[in-house]
Amino acid sequence: MELPRPELYVIYTGNRKTRPEHLRLSEEFWGGGECAVEVRVKMIYDGKKGDIISQYVAFTRVYNEQIKLHGRTRKAVLETIRICRDSHILKEYLEAREQEVKQWLDIVP
Repeated sequence: MELPRPELYVIYTGNRKTRPEHLRLSEEFWGGGECAVEVRVKMIYDGKKGDIISQYVAFTRVYNEQIKLHGRTRKAVLETIRICRDSHILKEYLEAREQEVKQWLDIVP
């Protein structure tokens, strides 16, 4: 049986000055030291306009801004949902899962 060659991807949403195409996790996290398993990941920084990856990146940017304004609070989460839904960022997903998120927020201290 032939198996497809595995590929790993990381969607990076931070503000990185260098944008390598691939990262080796042993270099990134352990200074290149020996590691039992070497993992090389393809870096994705953004997608094509309107695709799920670009929407996810936009969502995380909105959320990071709301954390700066409100801290890691319920308000930051709810504002992120509102802003993204109003801006058509992951709109369908957020509308389908909004009640689930609000219920989860009710149990978080």
